[in-house]
Amino acid sequence: MAIAYIIISIILILLSFLVFRVVVRKDYLNKGKLSAVSYILEILIFALHANFAYVFLPVDWPDMPPFPDNRIIAYSSTVTIVVGLIILIYAFLNLGYQGSLGMDKNKLNTNGIYQHSRNPQLVGYGMVLFGFFILYSSWYSLGWFLVYLIISYFMIKSEEEFLKMKYKEEYKEYCKNVPRVIRLFW
Repeated sequence: MAIAYIIISIILILLSFLVFRVVVRKDYLNKGKLSAVSYILEILIFALHANFAYVFLPVDWPDMPPFPDNRIIAYSSTVTIVVGLIILIYAFLNLGYQGSLGMDKNKLNTNGIYQHSRNPQLVGYGMVLFGFFILYSSWYSLGWFLVYLIISYFMIKSEEEFLKMKYKEEYKEYCKNVPRVIRLFW
């Protein structure tokens, strides 16, 4: 299983690089927004990553393993997952559906949850994944979380290049005042 896990991880990272650093970046530079194809590819990458967990989970897709008997682990992971989902949903609602779908916006969103993180949707999803790591702790689930961090980095880099180009000094000032992810990971 370890070999398959490593191969799938490498393929997923390479696909993510291709999607975010080549296709999405090209759309941002040439069109000033995401195309429908880029948007679908972004969703596909995150869907592939989410389902990548089934390489190491001891159940068949789409089942989930039972909660562990340890209540502290069960409760702490559940709270982490729920808080992550709340942040994720709130971030998308605060950004607005228009921005979430890659459509051109005339104003940089620095309000609401975007006052605390430039990428709160990735923070929320990361918390969901970390909750699953707590729930089903293993080296494989840790690797799954680390692959997510790499995918997120590729996505963030392409978006930041576009936002710097589009909003210039306003975005540079925003970057000085608001962390990329959270204060621990400026």
